[in-house]
Amino acid sequence: MATEIETETEADRLAANKDLVRTMMSLLVDPATSDEARQYLTESYLQHNPNIASGADAIIAWTKTDEARRARESMRPSPEAPVFVAEGDKVVMMLARDVPDPDDPTKTYRSYWFDMWRVEDGKLAEHWDAAPKEVSSDGADERLLRDDSPRV
Repeated sequence: MATEIETETEADRLAANKDLVRTMMSLLVDPATSDEARQYLTESYLQHNPNIASGADAIIAWTKTDEARRARESMRPSPEAPVFVAEGDKVVMMLARDVPDPDDPTKTYRSYWFDMWRVEDGKLAEHWDAAPKEVSSDGADERLLRDDSPRV
């Protein structure tokens, strides 16, 4: 019987972790609500995307940039609902997007973006995605995501 209770508790924790990521992402897609995301981030929030600095201030500030606006526009509407997978203290979110075909700009193809978060004490402590490091046209490190990155 104790195993059933523990399993149920683990399932509840995993569901809560997925809800935490879903809530965080919903706040970050709107610059008007992105400041509210701070309550869901640890003091030592680590960002492994090479284009955004670590810390709550950095991700919240990024949501208010032109780059973030273009990224939001490029990922909406998503052709499919996001998928969330949780295991241990990690949550992975998969987001579908239709992007222009480089061989035929009149067509699009379906691509998927993956984000992974680490949850610590009910808050997001760490984030990873597949964004490559971007360099501005003058050679300076932008510290922001490129226009076509499917980020929020």
